[in-house]
Amino acid sequence: MRILLHGGFHKTGTTSLQAALVAHQAALAARLHVETLRHTPGLSRATEAARAYSLHPDALALEHAMQDWALALPDLGGRDLVISSEDFAGHMPGRHGLTDYRAAITTLPAAAQALGLRFPGAEIVVLLTTREATQWLRSLHWQLAIHPELMMKQRRFCKEFVGAAHFDSVTGPLAKALDGVARLEVVALESLAERRLGPVEAIYDLLELSHALRQGLPGLPRRNARVAEDLADQFVLLNRAKLPPAELRRAKSAMQGVMLALEDED
Repeated sequence: MRILLHGGFHKTGTTSLQAALVAHQAALAARLHVETLRHTPGLSRATEAARAYSLHPDALALEHAMQDWALALPDLGGRDLVISSEDFAGHMPGRHGLTDYRAAITTLPAAAQALGLRFPGAEIVVLLTTREATQWLRSLHWQLAIHPELMMKQRRFCKEFVGAAHFDSVTGPLAKALDGVARLEVVALESLAERRLGPVEAIYDLLELSHALRQGLPGLPRRNARVAEDLADQFVLLNRAKLPPAELRRAKSAMQGVMLALEDED
């Protein structure tokens, strides 16, 4: 039995990957059991623990929460298990004062250890997806600009948070922390760009899913992409205006709708 834990990072094709996992679940049910937040809400027990640890490190509380989550996982009847949530790496940089993913060096081994206790003898693989630094920072800034807390325009954000894009500063120590518990695999989003099924191919590669089986799976449109290059900075200006929450949401929704209409005309 193989367990594949896809634990991040944010803005590396994770929404598209998870949508594909859910869309393909029925066709692959005899081979795989899939856990994503939208598909299996019980996963939030683990991801909330990881997010909490990234803000207030408490190793014992993290360990207990991960074990409680893993114990509640169903029997798999010999099937492989795929778990995907970027929140296993903690909150994304830029939220709550966080500047990097250092929490992942602890949260992901805690999750892997709990899975090992729940499924003794299983091969555990931890997968991280990464992205070219400049594009990742711009995408991260866009995601943060949707929230009212971000007051920093894109250019300044990309300079101040460039360290968060140094993924190897996390993956190196993480590989050591996982030693004897799980194997770490790191896949760049760019290497999956031309694959028919998109980012989910990284998981299917590691599970050694046959070409014939993949051929029967539908491709899906890209999910959660940036709408326009300069829209994030316009959202920041709206955030700075300190509008009432409902009015701010309406203004952003209207602006995004205009951008989508213009893109359709192009």
